[in-house]
Amino acid sequence: MIREEVWKAALAGLLHDIGKFAQRAGEEVSSEWRESQTKADFGYQHALHTYRFAEKYLPSPIREEIKVMAAYHHRPKGRGIVIQLADHLAAGERRKEEGDDSDRETHPRQLHPVFIGIHADGQDHPHKGQNKFYFPLRPLALEEEVIFAAQDPLPEQQAWVQYQSLWEGFRKEAEQIRTAAEQAQNWEVYLESMLSLMQRYTWCIPAAYFKTVPDVSLYDHSRMTAALAACLVELDDEALARIAQNPEQCEENVALLVGGDISGVQDFIYTITSKGATSALRGRSFYLQLLTEAVARFALRELELPYTNLIYGGGGNFYLLARVCDADRLHTLRQKLSRVLYTHHQGDIYVAVERLPLRAKDFIRPANSSLKHPLSEKWGELARLLTVVKNQRFAELDLQELGVLFEPQGHGGNLEDQCIVCGREFVAGNQVSERDLGKCPACLSYEDLGRKLRNAQYIGWKFGNHPNQIAKIRPHSRGGEWQKVLNHLGFEVSICEELSSLPKDLSLLWVLKDRALEEAQNAGINCVIMRRLLVNANPKLSEPYVTEDGQRFEAGEIKPFEKLAKDSQGIPRLGVFRADVDNLGRLFSEGLGNEATLSRIASLSFLISLFFEGWVGKVAEDWNRAHGERLYAIYSGGDDLFFVGSWDEVVEFAWVLNEDLKRYVGHPGIHISGGMSLVASKYPLAKAAQDAARAEEAAKSMLWWDEQGNQRRKNVFSFLGQPLPWERFGAVRELKAKLERLEESKQMAIVRKILMNYALYAEAEERRRQAGRDRKPAGKPQALYGPWNWRIVYLLRRAFGKETNQNQNTLEQQLVREFHVTPNVQGKPDYARLDWVGVAARWVELCTRKRG
Repeated sequence: MIREEVWKAALAGLLHDIGKFAQRAGEEVSSEWRESQTKADFGYQHALHTYRFAEKYLPSPIREEIKVMAAYHHRPKGRGIVIQLADHLAAGERRKEEGDDSDRETHPRQLHPVFIGIHADGQDHPHKGQNKFYFPLRPLALEEEVIFAAQDPLPEQQAWVQYQSLWEGFRKEAEQIRTAAEQAQNWEVYLESMLSLMQRYTWCIPAAYFKTVPDVSLYDHSRMTAALAACLVELDDEALARIAQNPEQCEENVALLVGGDISGVQDFIYTITSKGATSALRGRSFYLQLLTEAVARFALRELELPYTNLIYGGGGNFYLLARVCDADRLHTLRQKLSRVLYTHHQGDIYVAVERLPLRAKDFIRPANSSLKHPLSEKWGELARLLTVVKNQRFAELDLQELGVLFEPQGHGGNLEDQCIVCGREFVAGNQVSERDLGKCPACLSYEDLGRKLRNAQYIGWKFGNHPNQIAKIRPHSRGGEWQKVLNHLGFEVSICEELSSLPKDLSLLWVLKDRALEEAQNAGINCVIMRRLLVNANPKLSEPYVTEDGQRFEAGEIKPFEKLAKDSQGIPRLGVFRADVDNLGRLFSEGLGNEATLSRIASLSFLISLFFEGWVGKVAEDWNRAHGERLYAIYSGGDDLFFVGSWDEVVEFAWVLNEDLKRYVGHPGIHISGGMSLVASKYPLAKAAQDAARAEEAAKSMLWWDEQGNQRRKNVFSFLGQPLPWERFGAVRELKAKLERLEESKQMAIVRKILMNYALYAEAEERRRQAGRDRKPAGKPQALYGPWNWRIVYLLRRAFGKETNQNQNTLEQQLVREFHVTPNVQGKPDYARLDWVGVAARWVELCTRKRG
């Protein structure tokens, strides 16, 4: 149970700047503001707007106290100093009390994505310092015109109209939440409901005013102010005043940065057989997403902190702010989590939890702009501490419990007692179908979870009593069903397609589709309603299908891998694609440089999640509808993704995602690298995942040069065993398209001639590589020119004959000209470098290969 003063401080921190929203929407307080006493009381007009909002829209039982704490944060009254200090630390600077914000014309109207201030891969954002690249003023929705920044700002009057529309939606929903809260009197639910509402409407509104660069949203700044307020409220007035006097020099600890990292994820997801693999894979992957949320919430409940203190949760990681006094409670938290997870997973999954104290001065931007922000160093230090904890798994358990870890698990040697999916021993029960024979209860539960996700629109959470004690682990403990794990942590989760199927008395409702959100809001459900981002692309069968080994799948079920492979163009293979953001840790620790305030770090986390957990899912689902249900999302969250599908679709999907990311961030230094492997449908998934991981690693380790002659690493895609910079892969796609347009009678002959000469080139390139393997490259290597170049041109001219007349611009003539380019010709594609021409030819060959 969260103490009253804690959630009240968090709520006041969350709403302290809501007046900026009202002010820009044109709410009128000018007559009051003319009074000198009012100006003296509030300091800034937006604070008066906050006061008026609280009077109208806060529930009556808490209205008076919250409006004073929130609205008087520039001229604190009572405990308002908590909000003032939290506001300053979240912003990363002591704001000067000067200026007049009463004219909304002086306010920044639109929000830059936080990417605009990042220095990455030796490059700045091309629009840094320019009046370009702004988010639209729209409620959060997974639509391109909403979450992709526009190049030019809105005209001034149009921007104010958009603010009025946003405010009207926000105001109406705030009224609904107030009414529900006054009836239920559940203030933790009310706080989280307001957080969800703020995300929906203020994610695109700048928190900045006056001359500050508007690259932090009101949502992110407000939630970080709320988190800090929940930590600072523990301090007495004297300590708060002392810290506020000179925070940039203050050595006192004011909060803990707590990190959690789930390890064992890769083996848990991929080390399964092909029996029931399609449903089980999606179920296992989503279970880990549920587990990340459950563990983060468990930690918050254990520490008695509100959900506003979660900075980020996803991708098997979470970060939160805790009070300094919570340090002594973390050992118990670790023990409880380890006991639950070992009981159910026998050591396969572990959660590392570690903390780092933060001084007041760590939040403040250094005066010397050449210095890194202290918070950047703290994130890197916490990552190192978490690595140490992961290398000492379960060290927090008692000695007696540690002995259990080293006892033999099961009897061994009897295949009949082993699960045919995961290989663990189990006691067989009453299976409901022949297809379930030989599968352990845990694997059956993951398959069931995967099936429920196929058409899911709602996920309901019930919060039970938080377990004060967790029993110590015992020998031969069994479990693993996803429901039991979450129950053990104090949560009950239901997955439904219809609202009517949800259980009563929910604590939290995740809505998975934009179109389902309004229905949920109008259903009178008295719980937190949150739009949850989830990549849930499942290729469904349009008719029953029986695999070669006799397994039957009904219409509407997820396509088995065998069917996905057979649906491929040309060779029947699966494409396995993995990718993640390059140098993400460095992006957080160095990219923001001197501007790495807590609010900016929160903004960066939010926007990365919005792409990988939101937009990627929308693209994948739209792709399946348009391309015959051939793409399967195993995982996309945090900053990485894993997809399986018909190989010809997966490679095109990878290209589209990269192009979308480029437009989304608008920054040449923020990019992904990925790798794709082609495998048969019965190839072990764990090995396929390893193959794709090796391809991804080859992409990340490739050294290449851009058009300006700058040496680069990463921003590469590895396909058909060949790492290629994404920009070069675009040329591969163009050449592949041209080769496919050739007459069928000529196409394969030409492709084979290209491949034959590519083989000659590859041999010569390998000899050169071996000869210079002990020498460091002095610069960009010259393209290897040899007989393969002119032989291809000669063979093309022979094949096309008169069609290569110099005065024509036929497809055939274009191909001849492109292959005729020499290494020294500037401004033209480097087709003389056959290391990627062979990829295009091989791609065409695989697409046209006959079955059987």
